Amino acid sequence: MKLAFVVMTEFLKFQPVYTLLNIVHAAKEKNHEILGIFFFGSGVLNIQKGAHLGKNTRNIPSELEKLGVPIIACQTWADNFAIFKENAIDGADITGLGELSNLTATADKVIVFGNHA
Repeated sequence: MKLAFVVMTEFLKFQPVYTLLNIVHAAKEKNHEILGIFFFGSGVLNIQKGAHLGKNTRNIPSELEKLGVPIIACQTWADNFAIFKENAIDGADITGLGELSNLTATADKVIVFGNHA
């Protein structure tokens, strides 16, 4: 099965992102194809290098880097939060909403974390 994910919640509200990480690991173990994780809205904060809540929480940006799946962020929202290629996690692609459209058109299932008004 081809899966795509959309994250619209920042690492400060870490439970949804923890769930995302767990689902991606489980899906990979079952040989599902992960087409990508698209970060939108305040979700783009998850790809900022060095963003971490401290020793009692998981280092989400670091864990995203190690997932081995495409990490994509909305260009407009990344610009709003001053996240550029230089301060984003390694391998993150900052691009337009067209990539989200491609993911949703190609995926068998799209799983969304967070909401956006």
